[in-house]
Amino acid sequence: MSAAVDRDAALHALRKQGSTLKQWAKDQGYGYRNASNVIRGTSRAHFGEGREIAEKLNKLIKEAENV
Repeated sequence: MSAAVDRDAALHALRKQGSTLKQWAKDQGYGYRNASNVIRGTSRAHFGEGREIAEKLNKLIKEAENV
């Protein structure tokens, strides 16, 4: 699974849920700064918390596409 996150798709999926990136990060137990870095691409998200965030966001994107 690729760790890269499509910024627009992730934000669209969050909007469909009625959530913001900041609220989603808080609900998932992550800091907003780390989630924002993954979305903006400043974190390569190859390992650690950044990778976990990227994987969850990619899963959220796929779920939003299937709805």
